[in-house]
Amino acid sequence: MVMTNKSRWSKAWIGVISFLLPLSSFLVTSCGNKPSEEEMAKAEQLIEAAHKAKDYQQLMRLADNLEAKGSLTPAKAYYWRGYASDRTNRRRMAEFYYNTALKAAADEDLDIYAKAASHLANLMALRGDYENGLKLTMPVVQKLEELKCDTTSDYVNLLIYIGCCQAGLGTSGQATADGFEKAYEKHLDNVKKNRTDEAYKSAFAGLINIAFACNFTGQYREALKWNGHLSEMLSEYEQRPGINPDYVDKQEARYTLYQAQAYEGLGKPEEAAKAFDTFLATDYAKTPEGRIAANDYLIVAKRWGEAADNYQSLTALLGDSEDSYSLDNIQSLVLKKYQANLLAGRRDSAVAISMQLCDSLAGAFKRAKEIDAAEQAVIVSKVEELGDQQVAATRRHQMEMLGLLGLLALIILGYLLYRRYHHHQLRKAHEELREDLGTIEAVATERSRNETEQRLAAAIQQRLSHAPLPQRNDVALYVSQTPGTMPGGSFYDTLLCDDTLLFCIGSAAAQGIAAATAAAMAWAQFRTAAAFGQTPEQIVNAISNAIADGQSIPVRLFVGQLDLTTGLLRYCNAGNNTPLLTDEEISLLPIDDTAPAGSQPGTVYTAQETTIAPGKLLFLYTDGIAEAKDADGKALGDKQFRGMALQAAKLNAKPQPFYDNILKAIDSFTGGTPQAEDLTLMVVARK
Repeated sequence: MVMTNKSRWSKAWIGVISFLLPLSSFLVTSCGNKPSEEEMAKAEQLIEAAHKAKDYQQLMRLADNLEAKGSLTPAKAYYWRGYASDRTNRRRMAEFYYNTALKAAADEDLDIYAKAASHLANLMALRGDYENGLKLTMPVVQKLEELKCDTTSDYVNLLIYIGCCQAGLGTSGQATADGFEKAYEKHLDNVKKNRTDEAYKSAFAGLINIAFACNFTGQYREALKWNGHLSEMLSEYEQRPGINPDYVDKQEARYTLYQAQAYEGLGKPEEAAKAFDTFLATDYAKTPEGRIAANDYLIVAKRWGEAADNYQSLTALLGDSEDSYSLDNIQSLVLKKYQANLLAGRRDSAVAISMQLCDSLAGAFKRAKEIDAAEQAVIVSKVEELGDQQVAATRRHQMEMLGLLGLLALIILGYLLYRRYHHHQLRKAHEELREDLGTIEAVATERSRNETEQRLAAAIQQRLSHAPLPQRNDVALYVSQTPGTMPGGSFYDTLLCDDTLLFCIGSAAAQGIAAATAAAMAWAQFRTAAAFGQTPEQIVNAISNAIADGQSIPVRLFVGQLDLTTGLLRYCNAGNNTPLLTDEEISLLPIDDTAPAGSQPGTVYTAQETTIAPGKLLFLYTDGIAEAKDADGKALGDKQFRGMALQAAKLNAKPQPFYDNILKAIDSFTGGTPQAEDLTLMVVARK
């Protein structure tokens, strides 16, 4: 029997329909297996129990497992992952999770939307990222107000973070004051309606943030005003039965400490000291945390000795392990400890702290990179997981559509062909998206690391190099240091002992944090060797050996020892730019060119001598000066710079005018163009 084409197609469609009928029945019954309200309620209870117990590892596991079962929405799962990461100091991961929760919750869960935004804004404010903090919070607050969801504590906290970010950027004004007032009124209303510990503590946290922001930005009268509101609410809270006395003591201690800071800022030292004495009477002031907090006032009041004593509690606060000395702790606490001891005149302690700082930096950088790598791996994994979820959601949608259209065989067949092509395009788009996300994450991570390196390098340079210059009638000494966009590579120091001036200037052959570490180590070695009365060549050799033991980055430096009575200059140069001798003419200081260009292991450096006559200037500078660029990218160069120095000397060869004129000439050449390298120079002259 011969079968026609028409009969073949009929039998084919019958086969398709006979296949699709049971398939559609299966799909219709299998689609929509969503968790019950009871299961979702139980999931919330498990999450809340882990939250109250502060079991953050369990909280992370629950978020993963409950989301996989479907009893926890992606928005909530990512919020709790962010919360757990935040509480365990994995801030990069916390920001990623909060951002993901914010996007997922924007249209489905406004409570999680507000919570994720509030925590994310807090992280940005803590690291000083005020501009991005405002970009995040302003649209969230506007959306919550439009949807009449402006009664929660998270909304109020967002108002406060907006004010803190504006204050941090120096743009605070009436809008900031209005935002703080609005937040305070919301807190008052919440306390009056609920009268719960949670309502009071949320209000205390808000008022403390406002008072701190006002003191931090120099708005001391506003700080006193908000501190007064904090005192009023504390007095009311103390009347409640069953309160925690330790909690109340800590808040009262904060209040008196902020009072002391504000009065000191307003030029009322007696009122400030009285408020600080009240703070010292609290139990919190006797704890390691309280003693460190007290230094916020003591440093402003320039009570350096007491601040240095308080920093002895730093070990008790951070612990003895190396892990406690993170980059953030070094920047916010250890550097301040060094500054307090230095300005208190405790030179031996300051030198010891600087050596400890150099030792702990290497470990801190290594741990930071390991943490960055671990967090980055998790973030990439979650980005891929999000992409897989998107593909899985697309496939579920396809199956649901097939089940609903199972009886319409002709339409389904055409639909399948279309969906096959569409799925191919989706898969291709997803792969491209994954590549783009990976690129974005890598760029963001590198940018964050560079910003952290720049901030730490600048902080280390500022704390370690800027010691007060010696003051004597028979010597003129001027120093200028302008940090570059990647600061930290250059350093200088001076030390006066009887009639002998010992000085150094130099730079590391690198940029950023590596340069800052090498410069800090060289500076500490100079200070230590100078304290023991060593000669320039001994100091250079000591620095060279220390650099060789600690890292492979060479340091170019010049060390000089000037007898102010006879004018005898003993000096040793290790690759630094050749200093200039000027009066009305200019000449190069004689330098032995056989030494390598920078401190090198195994090299023994020798000293040279010359005499500096009264009225003659010794002019020293680092390689950042010669490498300075104008707006067109053209470098200044040693030859043109020496011409500048000659012109400045001819205008006026006295130390102060010469120093001012050379700075003007450099500024005129660069025209305000940002420089990558530090610009450091020094003028020394016998009067």
